[in-house]
Amino acid sequence: MIIRPVNTNVITGFLGVGKTTLIKQLLANKPEGEVWAVLVNEFGEIGIDAGLINDTPDYSITIKEVAGGCLCCAAGVPIQVAINQIIQQAKPDRLLIEPTGIGHPKQIIATLTSEHYVNVVNLQGSVCVVDARKIDDERYITHDTYLQQLMVADLVVAAKAELYQPHHLPKLAAFLVQHSFTPEILVGSQFFQSTHFVEQLLAKLAKPTEKPQQKNVMTLQPATPNFIAHSRHQKVQQGFVESEHQPIELGEVVCKTNKGEGCHSVGWLICPSKTFDLSKILEWLKQFTGSSVLRVKAIVITHEGILAANFVDGEFTFSELDDTLDSRIEIISEQVLDQTELQASLLNCTL
Repeated sequence: MIIRPVNTNVITGFLGVGKTTLIKQLLANKPEGEVWAVLVNEFGEIGIDAGLINDTPDYSITIKEVAGGCLCCAAGVPIQVAINQIIQQAKPDRLLIEPTGIGHPKQIIATLTSEHYVNVVNLQGSVCVVDARKIDDERYITHDTYLQQLMVADLVVAAKAELYQPHHLPKLAAFLVQHSFTPEILVGSQFFQSTHFVEQLLAKLAKPTEKPQQKNVMTLQPATPNFIAHSRHQKVQQGFVESEHQPIELGEVVCKTNKGEGCHSVGWLICPSKTFDLSKILEWLKQFTGSSVLRVKAIVITHEGILAANFVDGEFTFSELDDTLDSRIEIISEQVLDQTELQASLLNCTL
């Protein structure tokens, strides 16, 4: 039984802008004694972000992942099911919702402020993470999703500020004014490691959100999804991530694809008995530099440890994880990818 509404924040932002990194910093600095939950929505079918968030398992954090679609679509049904499940399971003090970077967040806000959730969810500050350098790119500033993310935001977090030129932040501020968007701008670094920044953000998350009808509502094209979301539940229990998916068989490799909003994804779920050669998988991943690929995310079991890889804006970042149940790789591109050829070359990287 829900005794009080759950404090909830929606954290939006385009693909690769740093939403997951921001959430990891928030979880690392959450108030002691509080239970937090994270609902992650991924465009790709495999589901990787929950594993990246959960690289330091914590009993007081529950993660649920909805892969293969957009929570905002289908009249809000996927998000209602996912929210109900995670609240019943975790009974959190705070719920963070991270929609896919190419989804339409306006529907999520409408769902969370509907009569159905008035005694379930207490919607507080909504955050849009942006890279202010993109303010020079017409593909972003004219994109419906980008505009919706800014429209529903109470706070804009300007990430990767150490990479900006002097004109980027003033131009971003002017763009918000031009469109009658009213969020405050909070400037953060690439990895959000400043204690002062995190303290400021935690304080602002607790502020009430503006009601959607109070915002300047633009006429935007409605979402027209050509795929259906499904859920893949993950939670932290005894230091591990558990999944509702059936365990994959020994030696099994599962390939899944998706498309929508002008993007295509292909991903692989690979059983833990297949170990990758570290140098070979690094070379395989680096082939996407300079291509039409928008994102590459991977958690890979190698002979030298567990590799986490993240590709955005033409650059890879790599780190090491302590644990994973299997290897997962996801690629999102503006062009259709040859999954057969990619899978063959990927498996050539195994020992």
